[in-house]
Amino acid sequence: MLYYLDELLTAMNATPGRRWFNIASAVLIVVIFGAFARAGVSSWVIVPAVCIEFVCHGALVASWARKDAFEAYKQGERACEP
Repeated sequence: MLYYLDELLTAMNATPGRRWFNIASAVLIVVIFGAFARAGVSSWVIVPAVCIEFVCHGALVASWARKDAFEAYKQGERACEP
């Protein structure tokens, strides 16, 4: 699990664009769900919405990790060429 979290953080913070995206999305999610809770929206709406957000964000980070792994593989292949 710790290895997964390390890979997750590495993929999320690999570029300045990703870092800003993650900061902005975290702030936006906290504000939106805080407003929902303050407005008295039922937990039957908030909990599934949070779960959907985590799944979508996880899929995005997984695609970043695959892209980074492929780029690292290509760099390794280039380094091995004579």
